[in-house]
Amino acid sequence: MNDTQEVSGTVWAVFGHRLAIEGTGGRFLADLGPKGAEGLTVAVGDTISLKGERRPTEIKVTSITLNQDAARAITWPAKPDQDEADPSAAIAAAKDEGYAVEGEPKRKPKHFEIVGTKDGARHELHVAFDGTIRKVKPVAA
Repeated sequence: MNDTQEVSGTVWAVFGHRLAIEGTGGRFLADLGPKGAEGLTVAVGDTISLKGERRPTEIKVTSITLNQDAARAITWPAKPDQDEADPSAAIAAAKDEGYAVEGEPKRKPKHFEIVGTKDGARHELHVAFDGTIRKVKPVAA
């Protein structure tokens, strides 16, 4: 179960949009996300306070205060609602691109995998829940 955690301390390392923080509760890895880190300059030695969702390996930051500045909210993109994922949209997208669909789509966490034939060659298509074809790769014979 994920829960909210608050951490205050000093930045001891910066890895792109991730920060390593040392505070009274120990050391923590905090993830700002690429969008959350935009326009924010964090350096080793900065004083920081943050709130976020505790994950097994890190804290997904939802609010950050850097060097006593005003708190800054960080929003994360919404995850696709997998309960509403419709394989018919994935099949329609494959057919619209000229693929003859073979078998049933395989559901993955973020997409459907569909095997389809086009121009005499078999392909595996990764189709997002919204019907966007994200990847096409040849299937070995």
